[in-house]
Amino acid sequence: MDAPLFAAPAASAASTPAAGLAEVTLALLVVVALIAGLAWLVKRMRGFGTSGHDRIRLLADRTLGPKERCVLLRVGDTELLVGIAPGAVRTLHVFAPGANTGEPVPPAATGPQLPNFKELLVRSLGK
Repeated sequence: MDAPLFAAPAASAASTPAAGLAEVTLALLVVVALIAGLAWLVKRMRGFGTSGHDRIRLLADRTLGPKERCVLLRVGDTELLVGIAPGAVRTLHVFAPGANTGEPVPPAATGPQLPNFKELLVRSLGK
């Protein structure tokens, strides 16, 4: 029974501190790359299993306050105006199918055109 019960591990070739640091850095980079790859995959797979066309489409949204929004949605051929606040989503109006909720046409200028602020400032400074 001359053989020792517990033998010391054989000395590895990478026993310098710089080699150990490089090994730990490489392992950390592999883990970070794996996390980034999984995050990208989850983001790409978010719509997995849904049909090719969306039944609910966001047409427009408007911020009304720090946490309040007004959203125009199209579900099929019906358009809904929805108010969104923290903890509450309410239907504000249901438009009839075929209602015109597109961009409004700007009114035609009927009177004389007033100068804008920049023109007034330049004129008052005498330039």
